[in-house]
Amino acid sequence: MKFKGFALLFLALFLLFSIAVKGWADRENRVDIDRQRELYEQAVNALAKRSLRQFQDLKSSLHDYPLYPYLEYGELSVLLHHATTGDIQGFLDKYGDTPLATRLRIQWLERLQGRDRWRDFLAFYTPDVKSTEFDCFYQRARYRSGARQEALEAGLVLWQVGQSQPESCDPLFHILIQQGMITEEIAWKRYSQAVLNHQYQLARYLERFFKTPKYRLQAQNFISVDRNSRVIGNYNLFKEHTPEVMLVIEHGITHLAHTNSDLALNHWNRYQHSHDFDPAARSRILARLVKALYEQGHQKAADNYLDESLDLATVDLLEWRLRRAIGEGDWPTVAPWLEKLPPEIRSSSRWQYWQARSQVLNAIEPGQFDAVHNHVHAIYEQLSKERSYYGFLASEWLESTHQMQHQPVTVSEQQIDSMAAGSGFQRIRELLFHGDLLAARREWQLATADFNEQNWLVAANLAKRWQWHNKAIMSMVHAGYWNDIDIRFPLPYTPVFEKNAEKNDIPLNLLFALSRQESAFGPDAASVAGARGLMQLMPGTASQTARKNGIPYTNSKDLEQPEINVRIGATYYRELLDRFDNNRILATAAYNAGPQRVDRWLNETGGRLPFDAWVEAIPFLETRNYVQNVLAFSTIY
Repeated sequence: MKFKGFALLFLALFLLFSIAVKGWADRENRVDIDRQRELYEQAVNALAKRSLRQFQDLKSSLHDYPLYPYLEYGELSVLLHHATTGDIQGFLDKYGDTPLATRLRIQWLERLQGRDRWRDFLAFYTPDVKSTEFDCFYQRARYRSGARQEALEAGLVLWQVGQSQPESCDPLFHILIQQGMITEEIAWKRYSQAVLNHQYQLARYLERFFKTPKYRLQAQNFISVDRNSRVIGNYNLFKEHTPEVMLVIEHGITHLAHTNSDLALNHWNRYQHSHDFDPAARSRILARLVKALYEQGHQKAADNYLDESLDLATVDLLEWRLRRAIGEGDWPTVAPWLEKLPPEIRSSSRWQYWQARSQVLNAIEPGQFDAVHNHVHAIYEQLSKERSYYGFLASEWLESTHQMQHQPVTVSEQQIDSMAAGSGFQRIRELLFHGDLLAARREWQLATADFNEQNWLVAANLAKRWQWHNKAIMSMVHAGYWNDIDIRFPLPYTPVFEKNAEKNDIPLNLLFALSRQESAFGPDAASVAGARGLMQLMPGTASQTARKNGIPYTNSKDLEQPEINVRIGATYYRELLDRFDNNRILATAAYNAGPQRVDRWLNETGGRLPFDAWVEAIPFLETRNYVQNVLAFSTIY
């Protein structure tokens, strides 16, 4: 017994000692990493000031710091004009598993081509350097280095596109012209694509390659159809059955349909008998003609034509027709058009909801409603189990509780620690600390390139640990795992959102939902159109709103600061709520598509539609999905 007691005492002392040692080690590591971070920032600042001696002294003490490769890259970039092929190759060999390798390779290739060092260019070029500009450089290098025929054939592919290519491709294209590679037939293919893309300046340039009357006449006819679609009625001009002429006919028919759908349909019936169009072209023309007939007041003709051609009708076209019925409040026609959808589409939540809802809206008399009640109730009951826009609507009609289906991901701390210990993820952690989100995203993309579902689930939890909510959310998307509500719908920057929700009298859950939809909480998110930050504000809108409301704002870079972005975004959304009588559906649609469009849609529907029908009838897919997502997200929040 004494021995047992001694053993237990010894074990307790050992555990206490181990905990103390671990705590001491953790504190030492913490001090060490804090010092390294401080020195790293000093080194970056020294390099920016070109204080190379100070930079090199600082760099020498950071060999073990995860971002040491960034210091090496920075130094090489600054001194690139002095770098040798050995310097560059040494870096690529050492850090080839980082995004820095690709960045340095591109810089070096640009330098090599600028000095006509084509053999060195070929030695350093890799296919993962993806851009039209470098494709042209590469083929030029091959041509200069002896692989002339292969380079010319590849260059021809780069030339044959329906838009202008970068100026850097001009020397390669000049070689193609000098070598007589641009025949009339090849030029015609590019010319037809240019006109179809409305690239008229390029088309005029390409006319110089047409030497024979045949191609000159074809070009004249083509441009005539584009400028005056009625020319398509001159059947003698378009007797040939080449792919290019078939495209001209399709182009003319669809353009004419915008102004005279009846005439376009007559011409199309003639061309269908004289030319063998493929099903894809016939399907595209069907959609254009049906929509044009409908818009120009020929609804019966449009419906008859669509009914006769159901084998060519796409799901998009049939759904468009259904939305027209919903937007017009034409409830009796919803069910017949639903029956024309493919079964797998008809059984989706969206169309199940409208199968039930249209029956309710169509049941004007009490007796009629009684007849459909059980069927409608059964559909709503099934939908209400879902965590979705239509599931939440069904729950509200049933006056039942919304179902969240929350099911947290099962990932161990050990799995997260193991992933975090990888060199790429160590670099990401430090880049996030220093606020270099662009570099962190590049590292993340490379580190996760070959991830499977389980890897993504671990990555989501690691990103959550780092409070990098945008990547946590997107990781769950990659994993296809939708039921961990905590990760998919986080609450970052809560004090900022709370302050601005209260100040502008906006429900907090709605403000979170807007930001979740707009940027998935990426403070540096930027759209192709130029919208920036958490609430994806266009710089012009931000500047105008800030000036009108006395909010400090300098330039678009300010929009990457959550405090500024949310303040301006919430203020602008409040203005939209005021404009639309505090209607969150209209304000949300206007936030995405602009208030003028919402005014137009309201005028078109005449204010006669229920709210869910108005949302379903929004003609822009992006805005329709946007509004539905924000409403669903606000319910979740």
